[in-house]
Amino acid sequence: GGTATRWALQASQPLINPVRSAQQQQLGLQADMTDLQWQAASQATMLRTAQRYFDVAVAQEALQVLDRQLEAVQKASTEAQDRYELGSLPITDTHEARARLAGLRAQRLAAQTDLDVKRRLLADSTGLPASSLTVQLPGNVLATAPRDLTAWQSDAEASNPSLRMQALALDIARAEAHKHSLRAATTVDLVAQAGQDRLHGSGDFGSARNKSVNAMVGVQINVPLYTGGWRSAKQDEALALQAKAEAQVQSTREQVAQQVHGAWLGLSVGASRVQALGEALTASEARLDATRLGHEVGHRTLLDVLSAENDAAAARLALAQARTGLLLDHLRLAALAGQLDEDTLRSANQTLTRAP
Repeated sequence: GGTATRWALQASQPLINPVRSAQQQQLGLQADMTDLQWQAASQATMLRTAQRYFDVAVAQEALQVLDRQLEAVQKASTEAQDRYELGSLPITDTHEARARLAGLRAQRLAAQTDLDVKRRLLADSTGLPASSLTVQLPGNVLATAPRDLTAWQSDAEASNPSLRMQALALDIARAEAHKHSLRAATTVDLVAQAGQDRLHGSGDFGSARNKSVNAMVGVQINVPLYTGGWRSAKQDEALALQAKAEAQVQSTREQVAQQVHGAWLGLSVGASRVQALGEALTASEARLDATRLGHEVGHRTLLDVLSAENDAAAARLALAQARTGLLLDHLRLAALAGQLDEDTLRSANQTLTRAP
């Protein structure tokens, strides 16, 4: 009997391989895509958290406005009832005050529910308990004129994360199409082989053994002749995907331009709107004071007072919403231009004031 053993080792190193080079380029592009995805996700998280923060701030302001209205209407209702019992006011004033009070209580319940929901969303974004979250509204936001629209659009064209990701996806699609066009190219590899065969046995004439070692180093050239149509089919598919990526880049470019324009317009007119609403609030509060005085001397009805209370409350809430919208437009514009970062949020934080 006898035994035979064999081992072999082969190693190759591409010298000329266009497909491998194209794959290397694709891997580099995919690594860049990962970085862009992280940047886009980071900015989206910042903007979403800011949006939810100010949703809570506005909802809280709405609740406080309703509380002030409730307090004023409750006082007016008690006064109307007392004056009716004294015979100095008709019963209609009492009914009007009670009806307004009931309506405000219903509004307050809805406002409290809305605030609780928005607090929960903010807690989800921050990971903090909803009960521990304190928010502030923007104060007197500086009425600085935004940069020219073309400057923002240029920044967005160069740095918008979504647009950059689509452009990079187009580069990857082009690299894929180019890779399949190279599959018919000749490849050259450096090849090294080593092996050993061993024989050992015994018979009638005794035992014997034999060992042979072989080694080879050379260059291997591969010339593809025919792939059965697979290469051309894959190339056609890659070219179609490239055309799709080109269309998506154009669509994203138009969408980003529209979003930049909208945010820029909001920022451009926002400061003037905030100023106008501030003047409207001052006028509404002056009208409320005058109406209350007129009611005390009998020149205004209780309905006039309640209407003035409602108008002043609406003006106060509208001003808070406008200030918040102005600051959010600034953050949106920064995000669209790829410039939303922690420094931008710190600057926005400096405009916040604690509600009175």
